[in-house]
Amino acid sequence: MAKRLAILIAVEKYSDTRINSVQYAEADANGFAAALELAGPIDKVALLSGAATKTTINSKVRQYVKALTTDDELFLFYAGHGFSNNGHNYITCHDTDLDDVKDRSINLQELLDVCGKSACKRIALFLDSCESGITDLPEIRGIYSTMSETELKEFFQAAEYRVCFASCKTSEYSHSTPILKHGVWTYQVIQALEGNDPLALEKGRYVTANSLQNYLSKEIPRTLRKVFTKPVVQTPWFHGSHTGDFVISDLDDVVKQRNAVKPGYDQVKQVFLQMKESVSISSLSGFSKKRGHRVPDSVNGATERFVENTSQQDGGFLSPSAQTLRRGLGDDPVRTGLWVELWVGLSGLIPLQAQERKWWAL
Repeated sequence: MAKRLAILIAVEKYSDTRINSVQYAEADANGFAAALELAGPIDKVALLSGAATKTTINSKVRQYVKALTTDDELFLFYAGHGFSNNGHNYITCHDTDLDDVKDRSINLQELLDVCGKSACKRIALFLDSCESGITDLPEIRGIYSTMSETELKEFFQAAEYRVCFASCKTSEYSHSTPILKHGVWTYQVIQALEGNDPLALEKGRYVTANSLQNYLSKEIPRTLRKVFTKPVVQTPWFHGSHTGDFVISDLDDVVKQRNAVKPGYDQVKQVFLQMKESVSISSLSGFSKKRGHRVPDSVNGATERFVENTSQQDGGFLSPSAQTLRRGLGDDPVRTGLWVELWVGLSGLIPLQAQERKWWAL
């Protein structure tokens, strides 16, 4: 029976403190592995931060890749810093040292050659790596070059069913954000592999090399616009040579299960949507300085009644479960969050919406 193997290398923190950490690298690797597993059983080899030393990475890759057969599939994921020296690409390890950076990092071509010499014919590399940001020290940054596409192209065009996905062009920066708690590129890779967007699927079930890259090309720029206030550029790229499309995941069972639990009308009409909205008490339609209203400075019964009365015109009434305003975070009563739940009628299948509003006493 064909086997699927995922080797996950993520270097979030380095022993050399001069090397900047790579935010969410470990979360990216774990999320990627979990997403792959939705398509069926997969053997996982996880080398995260302290476990991702040069010796261990080389040893584990040789050990596990050697055992693969012709029908097996190999997924190699790397998140960390990378660079190029004399036209050769390198990926950094937990024990990479900036004083001897080339010899203490892994030559990516040599690692790929190990994979290429195995019996396995279906190889997919997911590379979330760039030179940008490796260190803040100007006297050291000058020794690096951006990773070379030429070397990668040669390997992945040399045989059928070898594909490489990279988070950005060699001259760009691979962005991460606390909003997603992932790198932007890997987050969208995970979304696709989980089947969360039909646009990433072919025939409603397959994540293929082509469908994934098409999806990433559209979603990465869109996501960057959503999570960053200033314009940023990150262009996902792809290399590969295949006569038939490389099927990365078959999500037929996942899609069928999700379709089976989609609610019908009888279920939908009993559902309540929930949302949160932050507004100031003084912005309520019933609040009026001309009537002598002032913003409460504490949480008590009088405040509850005041908010109830002034919110009547904002759609709804206080539900029995929210008759008591709840104090938010912080000890300062003037800046305390006051929470109240309103029921607001909606048209359509869903008759009511449970809307939880946060009233800031400002």
